[in-house]
Amino acid sequence: MDLEFYLDNAATTPLLPESLAQARPLLEEQFGNPSSLHPLGMHARRAIKHAREQLGMELGLPPQAVLFTGGGTESDNLALRCVFASGRLQGERLLISAIEHPAVRETARALEREGVRVERIPVTAQGVIDLEALQGLLTPELRMVSCMAVNNELGTAQPLREIGRLIRDKAPRAVFHVDAVQAFTKQALPWREAGIDLITLSGHKAHGPKGVGALLRCRELPLEPWLQGGGQEDGLRSGTENPFAIVAFAHAVRRAAAIHRGQRQMRAAYHSLWMEELQAHPRLKPFHSGQATPFVISFRLDDVPGEVTLHHLEQEGLFVSTGSACSTRKPEPSQVLLAVGMREAEALATVRLSFSLHNTVDGLERVFPAFRKALAKLNKL
Repeated sequence: MDLEFYLDNAATTPLLPESLAQARPLLEEQFGNPSSLHPLGMHARRAIKHAREQLGMELGLPPQAVLFTGGGTESDNLALRCVFASGRLQGERLLISAIEHPAVRETARALEREGVRVERIPVTAQGVIDLEALQGLLTPELRMVSCMAVNNELGTAQPLREIGRLIRDKAPRAVFHVDAVQAFTKQALPWREAGIDLITLSGHKAHGPKGVGALLRCRELPLEPWLQGGGQEDGLRSGTENPFAIVAFAHAVRRAAAIHRGQRQMRAAYHSLWMEELQAHPRLKPFHSGQATPFVISFRLDDVPGEVTLHHLEQEGLFVSTGSACSTRKPEPSQVLLAVGMREAEALATVRLSFSLHNTVDGLERVFPAFRKALAKLNKL
């Protein structure tokens, strides 16, 4: 397919062909178990070691800081579960933002049922953590703070340095976890300046394969295993590693980050052109934020359900997503969109465009006519 028309990159990105080629031998000729002592196993183990070094290098972290997992959801679960793994959970406090991914939100709810006191940090109408509200929630005994670097529905970036400063001042013992799934390779992650302790990454959001991710430990923490078994990944994530996915992930990260660094001006222009296009149509209402990143735009067409808009765009070859998590029976409004002040009907009407390194300014010459054709049909509804 023409990847210029694929506008659902916050859901998943296409695997880079060169990353597939780099890792393919680990599926075919060099297929050994990394725990085996024969040459096939040793080759797989060396490949994982090199991938760990590559991934750590991208953020200036040592290889031992990189813990490979099965994806972003597992990394989020692991981060929260390891911090709250032992000791008295009753009354322990966890802060999460009101716009977290379900992997954090649902894990927090599970911990809440086990006795952890979970509190939600409100966000502004701009989709940014309310720093004044956060300051009021921080106390010396706080155990953990978890927030996203970039929101997957709104595209808003959080002020990580300011958040980290407040945590250091008001709750210096708290573990600071950042879900960087949507930010990694696209923008810098100031883990040193912000005092971030744990970072969640996902392979398929950075042009790597699905089914692989990482939890980065930026400093030594007394974490306990969540999965028991053979002791892989420093004993914190037992289970036979997937050398193919790990190598493809690390290669894709290095390649995608380099391309994104070279695309910064073009990416800003691409985002601006889309906003101009949306604003040219009176019925369209794009979400505005001073903290927007150039990779996600949400908009709605008043009185038209998001799924209807999605299917009209799909008929013209454009692949997007809705701003709500819909079950097969009843659409539910996105908790993220409600948290920034949208009414339920507005949230259900919202559609998300999300971009990758394959979406270019030149490609808009083909994309915009298809978008306008779909919109002309929608305007008749």
